[in-house]
Amino acid sequence: MLKNSDVSTMMHRVRVAAARARRDDTTSVVFVEDRHPDLFGLEALRPDAEVIIDRPSGSARPVVGQGIVFTKRVVRRLVRWYAKPPAVQQSQFNQRLLDALGRMARALVRTESTYDDLLLRIDQLEETVDGLRADLRQVGTSGTVAADSSALAPSVQRILSYSRFEDRHRGAQGVVRPLLEPYLQYFDGCANVVDLGAGRGEFVDMLNERGIPAYGVDSDESQVEVARAAGRDVRLEDVVEHLNGLRTGQVDGAFSSQVAEHLTTNELVGSIELVYRKLKPGGVFVMETPNPEALFIFATFFYVDLTHIKPIHPEALRWAFEACGFEDVRVVRSQKVPDAARLAPVPEDLRTQPGWDVLARNIDTLNDLIYGYQHYAVVARKPEAHQG
Repeated sequence: MLKNSDVSTMMHRVRVAAARARRDDTTSVVFVEDRHPDLFGLEALRPDAEVIIDRPSGSARPVVGQGIVFTKRVVRRLVRWYAKPPAVQQSQFNQRLLDALGRMARALVRTESTYDDLLLRIDQLEETVDGLRADLRQVGTSGTVAADSSALAPSVQRILSYSRFEDRHRGAQGVVRPLLEPYLQYFDGCANVVDLGAGRGEFVDMLNERGIPAYGVDSDESQVEVARAAGRDVRLEDVVEHLNGLRTGQVDGAFSSQVAEHLTTNELVGSIELVYRKLKPGGVFVMETPNPEALFIFATFFYVDLTHIKPIHPEALRWAFEACGFEDVRVVRSQKVPDAARLAPVPEDLRTQPGWDVLARNIDTLNDLIYGYQHYAVVARKPEAHQG
């Protein structure tokens, strides 16, 4: 009958064997070997480990047998004092050696049991990792290009309705179009441009008017409704899901305006890398965002938007593009703070006079630092030779 400990050990071995079978995908039949502690038959060797010098005396010869037996006994008694000590010593050594081998055998059993337990845990970890990978495939491993409003409560979605925010803080469509016009030149010659986070679709409209096929993607329903009402091809989709659904090289141009500041670092870099994969070799990607080099933006519009996460320095965004494989990466600054909002410069007739020249330089420095360009864009191309 099996003891409780034996049952526990046997069940552990069943679980380990089953885990191995699942991992190796060999058979559904599981054989469990009963590992007896006496792995090497050490106990059977113990009788032979004892060195015996006092053996029975006898002889098969009928006539001289008695003399032979007597002689053997005399000789054994004479040599016993000499032979017995080393025999006892050898017997003790043999027994101790068997004891040591027994301990090693039991240690081997424990080690193998620990090894089996580790295999079982590795199998469990692999199952956990497989589950996490499945979850990541559902969520999307490259991050999101636009804020996911579906995770917000309905009341928050209503408050953060982006079409109303754009109208109030960024300006009406007639105001926004001139701000985007400088970027049109980078897409001349393109045959399929996607505007990521297209919002109301102004740039899509401007590209189409220039004869450049383009469409937009945005996850904000209120903005997509405005775009569709104006007859623009703006699709209500998650941007990452849309990009993942594109074939490699399906688009030769990508544009993103006022989106990067809504993203975490992982989402931002993941989005740039994903666009790189989907662009045709030689394709262009333009990403515009507020410029933290102009401190003026922090006192005005940047923190007015509750969905902004953080500003991004131009050199940091340039590095992200280069790290993802883009070449010919440039930073283009735009929309300088109007002169009326800047510090008044020192009059020209005073700028060269002692004292005034220092003040003039200081005012120029402050104007550049505080009232510089409010926006910038990174303009980059995918290498022509890239085939992936």
